[in-house]
Amino acid sequence: MDWKQFFASAIGSLAWPAVLIVVVYVFKDQLRLLIGHIRKIGAGGVNFELSEKVEEAVDAGEVVQTEKGLLAPDVAGLDPALLQLAKSFPEAALIQAFKELEKLILQIRDRFPDARPYRNLYEVLKALEKLNYIPASAVALFQSLREARNAAAHGKGEQELSSGEALDLIRQIKLLQEVLMPVLDQLLLRATHI
Repeated sequence: MDWKQFFASAIGSLAWPAVLIVVVYVFKDQLRLLIGHIRKIGAGGVNFELSEKVEEAVDAGEVVQTEKGLLAPDVAGLDPALLQLAKSFPEAALIQAFKELEKLILQIRDRFPDARPYRNLYEVLKALEKLNYIPASAVALFQSLREARNAAAHGKGEQELSSGEALDLIRQIKLLQEVLMPVLDQLLLRATHI
Protein backbone atom coordinates (compact mmCIF):
# COMPACT_ATOMS: atom_id res chain seq x y z
CA MET A 1 0.00 0.00 0.00
CA ASP A 2 1.50 3.28 -1.04
CA TRP A 3 0.83 6.66 0.55
CA LYS A 4 -1.96 7.52 -1.95
CA GLN A 5 -3.94 4.41 -1.11
CA PHE A 6 -3.36 4.95 2.60
CA PHE A 7 -4.57 8.57 2.36
CA ALA A 8 -7.69 7.56 0.36
CA SER A 9 -8.47 4.81 2.86
CA ALA A 10 -8.07 7.18 5.83
CA ILE A 11 -10.32 9.81 4.25
CA GLY A 12 -12.91 7.13 3.43
CA SER A 13 -12.86 5.93 7.05
CA LEU A 14 -13.32 9.45 8.39
CA ALA A 15 -15.98 10.52 5.88
CA TRP A 16 -18.93 8.47 7.18
CA PRO A 17 -18.82 9.90 10.72
CA ALA A 18 -18.76 13.41 9.28
CA VAL A 19 -21.74 12.61 7.04
CA LEU A 20 -23.59 11.14 10.04
CA ILE A 21 -22.97 14.30 12.09
CA VAL A 22 -24.26 16.47 9.26
CA VAL A 23 -27.39 14.29 8.82
CA VAL A 24 -28.13 14.36 12.56
CA TYR A 25 -27.71 18.14 12.65
CA VAL A 26 -29.92 18.72 9.60
CA PHE A 27 -32.70 16.39 10.77
CA LYS A 28 -32.46 17.03 14.54
CA ASP A 29 -36.10 18.17 14.92
CA GLN A 30 -37.45 15.16 13.05
CA LEU A 31 -35.19 12.86 15.06
CA ARG A 32 -36.52 14.32 18.34
CA LEU A 33 -40.08 13.53 17.24
CA LEU A 34 -39.06 10.05 16.16
CA ILE A 35 -37.33 9.37 19.47
CA GLY A 36 -40.42 10.63 21.32
CA HIS A 37 -42.56 8.13 19.40
CA ILE A 38 -40.09 5.33 20.01
CA ARG A 39 -40.29 5.94 23.78
CA LYS A 40 -44.02 5.27 23.60
CA ILE A 41 -43.47 1.78 22.24
CA GLY A 42 -43.81 -0.75 25.03
CA ALA A 43 -43.50 -4.49 25.23
CA GLY A 44 -47.13 -4.99 24.23
CA GLY A 45 -47.21 -2.52 21.37
CA VAL A 46 -47.86 1.19 21.22
CA ASN A 47 -48.40 2.73 24.62
CA PHE A 48 -50.50 5.89 24.72
CA GLU A 49 -49.19 8.75 26.75
CA LEU A 50 -50.63 8.96 30.22
CA SER A 51 -51.64 12.59 29.83
CA GLU A 52 -53.74 11.65 26.78
CA LYS A 53 -55.53 9.00 28.85
CA VAL A 54 -56.24 11.53 31.59
CA GLU A 55 -57.61 13.97 29.05
CA GLU A 56 -59.82 11.27 27.49
CA ALA A 57 -61.25 10.40 30.91
CA VAL A 58 -61.98 14.04 31.72
CA ASP A 59 -63.67 14.49 28.34
CA ALA A 60 -65.76 11.35 28.92
CA GLY A 61 -66.70 12.71 32.34
CA GLU A 62 -67.90 15.96 30.80
CA VAL A 63 -70.26 13.99 28.55
CA VAL A 64 -71.68 12.16 31.57
CA GLN A 65 -72.07 15.45 33.43
CA THR A 66 -74.00 16.92 30.53
CA GLU A 67 -76.26 13.89 30.07
CA LYS A 68 -76.98 13.30 33.75
CA GLY A 69 -77.02 16.93 34.88
CA LEU A 70 -74.35 16.23 37.50
CA LEU A 71 -71.12 17.92 38.41
CA ALA A 72 -67.88 16.13 39.21
CA PRO A 73 -67.12 16.65 42.89
CA ASP A 74 -64.86 19.54 43.79
CA VAL A 75 -61.39 18.62 45.00
CA ALA A 76 -62.17 20.23 48.37
CA GLY A 77 -65.02 17.73 48.83
CA LEU A 78 -62.74 14.70 48.53
CA ASP A 79 -61.51 12.65 51.47
CA PRO A 80 -58.54 14.50 53.10
CA ALA A 81 -56.54 11.27 53.41
CA LEU A 82 -57.04 10.62 49.69
CA LEU A 83 -55.98 14.19 48.89
CA GLN A 84 -52.81 13.77 50.94
CA LEU A 85 -52.07 10.46 49.23
CA ALA A 86 -52.59 12.11 45.83
CA LYS A 87 -49.96 14.72 46.72
CA SER A 88 -47.34 12.23 47.86
CA PHE A 89 -48.11 9.17 45.68
CA PRO A 90 -50.64 9.96 42.93
CA GLU A 91 -50.70 6.46 41.45
CA ALA A 92 -51.65 4.92 44.81
CA ALA A 93 -54.44 7.47 45.31
CA LEU A 94 -55.82 6.70 41.86
CA ILE A 95 -55.68 2.95 42.46
CA GLN A 96 -57.40 3.33 45.84
CA ALA A 97 -60.20 5.44 44.35
CA PHE A 98 -60.64 2.99 41.48
CA LYS A 99 -60.89 0.09 43.94
CA GLU A 100 -63.81 1.89 45.61
CA LEU A 101 -65.49 2.17 42.20
CA GLU A 102 -64.87 -1.53 41.54
CA LYS A 103 -66.39 -2.40 44.92
CA LEU A 104 -69.55 -0.46 44.06
CA ILE A 105 -69.87 -2.17 40.68
CA LEU A 106 -69.44 -5.57 42.34
CA GLN A 107 -72.19 -4.68 44.84
CA ILE A 108 -74.44 -3.84 41.89
CA ARG A 109 -73.52 -7.13 40.21
CA ASP A 110 -74.56 -9.01 43.35
CA ARG A 111 -78.02 -7.37 43.17
CA PHE A 112 -78.77 -8.37 39.59
CA PRO A 113 -81.87 -10.55 39.45
CA ASP A 114 -80.25 -13.13 37.15
CA ALA A 115 -77.43 -13.80 39.66
CA ARG A 116 -74.66 -14.17 37.09
CA PRO A 117 -71.58 -13.79 39.32
CA TYR A 118 -69.17 -14.37 36.44
CA ARG A 119 -69.81 -10.95 34.87
CA ASN A 120 -66.75 -8.73 34.79
CA LEU A 121 -67.02 -5.03 35.62
CA TYR A 122 -67.47 -3.96 32.02
CA GLU A 123 -70.21 -6.54 31.46
CA VAL A 124 -72.03 -5.26 34.55
CA LEU A 125 -72.01 -1.73 33.18
CA LYS A 126 -73.08 -2.89 29.72
CA ALA A 127 -75.99 -4.79 31.32
CA LEU A 128 -76.96 -1.64 33.24
CA GLU A 129 -76.87 0.31 29.99
CA LYS A 130 -79.03 -2.31 28.27
CA LEU A 131 -81.56 -2.09 31.13
CA ASN A 132 -81.53 1.73 30.80
CA TYR A 133 -80.12 2.31 34.28
CA ILE A 134 -77.12 4.24 32.95
CA PRO A 135 -76.24 5.97 29.67
CA ALA A 136 -73.61 4.69 27.26
CA SER A 137 -71.46 7.66 28.25
CA ALA A 138 -71.08 6.18 31.75
CA VAL A 139 -69.72 2.97 30.24
CA ALA A 140 -67.32 5.01 28.10
CA LEU A 141 -66.21 6.95 31.20
CA PHE A 142 -65.49 3.68 33.00
CA GLN A 143 -63.42 2.44 30.06
CA SER A 144 -61.44 5.70 29.95
CA LEU A 145 -60.83 5.59 33.69
CA ARG A 146 -59.70 1.98 33.56
CA GLU A 147 -57.27 2.72 30.72
CA ALA A 148 -55.88 5.73 32.59
CA ARG A 149 -55.53 3.69 35.77
CA ASN A 150 -53.73 0.93 33.89
CA ALA A 151 -51.41 3.42 32.17
CA ALA A 152 -50.57 5.03 35.52
CA ALA A 153 -50.12 1.74 37.35
CA HIS A 154 -48.10 0.00 34.66
CA GLY A 155 -46.20 2.98 33.23
CA LYS A 156 -42.91 1.73 34.71
CA GLY A 157 -41.58 5.24 35.20
CA GLU A 158 -41.88 6.23 31.54
CA GLN A 159 -44.30 8.98 32.43
CA GLU A 160 -45.39 9.65 35.97
CA LEU A 161 -48.88 10.68 37.01
CA SER A 162 -48.93 14.16 38.52
CA SER A 163 -51.01 14.87 41.61
CA GLY A 164 -53.21 17.20 39.53
CA GLU A 165 -53.85 14.46 36.97
CA ALA A 166 -54.60 11.98 39.76
CA LEU A 167 -57.12 14.40 41.26
CA ASP A 168 -58.74 14.92 37.84
CA LEU A 169 -59.16 11.16 37.50
CA ILE A 170 -60.38 10.74 41.07
CA ARG A 171 -63.02 13.43 40.48
CA GLN A 172 -64.22 11.49 37.43
CA ILE A 173 -64.30 8.27 39.47
CA LYS A 174 -66.43 10.00 42.10
CA LEU A 175 -68.72 11.30 39.34
CA LEU A 176 -69.24 7.77 38.04
CA GLN A 177 -69.95 6.62 41.59
CA GLU A 178 -72.64 9.32 41.82
CA VAL A 179 -74.19 7.90 38.66
CA LEU A 180 -74.07 4.33 39.99
CA MET A 181 -75.21 4.84 43.61
CA PRO A 182 -78.88 5.39 42.66
CA VAL A 183 -78.71 2.22 40.54
CA LEU A 184 -77.61 0.22 43.58
CA ASP A 185 -80.47 1.73 45.58
CA GLN A 186 -82.96 0.91 42.79
CA LEU A 187 -81.75 -2.68 42.60
CA LEU A 188 -82.01 -3.01 46.38
CA LEU A 189 -85.60 -1.74 46.27
CA ARG A 190 -86.40 -4.02 43.38
CA ALA A 191 -85.01 -7.02 45.26
CA THR A 192 -87.14 -6.27 48.34
CA HIS A 193 -90.31 -6.03 46.23
CA ILE A 194 -89.80 -9.36 44.51
